[in-house]
Amino acid sequence: MTFPLQMRSLAGRLGLVLLATLCACALPASAAATFDSANQLYDQGKFQDARQQYEQLLSSGQSSANVYYNLGNADYRLGSKGQATLDYERALALDPAHPEAQANLKLVREQCGALLLPVTWMDRIVLPWRESVYVVLATVSVWTIILAGAFMWLWRRTESLGLWTLCLASLLAAGYSGLALWHSWQNRGLGIVTEKEVTARLAPADRAGVVENLPAGSRVLVLSERGEWVYCELPGQSRGWMPAGSVEKVSVDKPGKS
Repeated sequence: MTFPLQMRSLAGRLGLVLLATLCACALPASAAATFDSANQLYDQGKFQDARQQYEQLLSSGQSSANVYYNLGNADYRLGSKGQATLDYERALALDPAHPEAQANLKLVREQCGALLLPVTWMDRIVLPWRESVYVVLATVSVWTIILAGAFMWLWRRTESLGLWTLCLASLLAAGYSGLALWHSWQNRGLGIVTEKEVTARLAPADRAGVVENLPAGSRVLVLSERGEWVYCELPGQSRGWMPAGSVEKVSVDKPGKS
């Protein structure tokens, strides 16, 4: 893995080299070779060449938090801070606990003056876990309720406090997982402004009135699309139309798309 933008210590570099080695080992041989080659190009200051190889990995279906993170570093070095923000967001969508992506995303946002959507109550209570974790938790919880209920009915243990407590805890876990998955589904439209600055307008026309000016890296929620325009919920708690090419969704529908 390439280095976080502000890390300079030898210990930090050695730690990241080790992490890059572990990541490469998890990839197929050809993909691991491409990953190593891209990292070497990055270390040599050949950021455009490195970027092309990271994109090659994504296009071949080898999408991972580390590949998106490294791509973000290359985009940052190339001066594309909006695109770098998108890459870091995608890295965190795949691995919410990625510490380097978190640090670099915060840094780039501060540099760009990026605007964020208001924090909702669901944002506050939902833990930043992967969707797959919530799916497993919901599945285990539902089966626990079914099996515990069947046990109480077949063996006449309806007065068992332990089983009722287990059922209640499983019900709460299933409900929480469902809420988290609903929240994740609602955020499928989350988009990042990739241009240096974009003007959101009252209508899908260049001469329409201005709603809000958004710097690179700002978050919006894409609600609908019309031709070359997208209708978005904006950080200022209003809505407006933006050129489709100025915003990209964090969610990647197909492997490798970026």
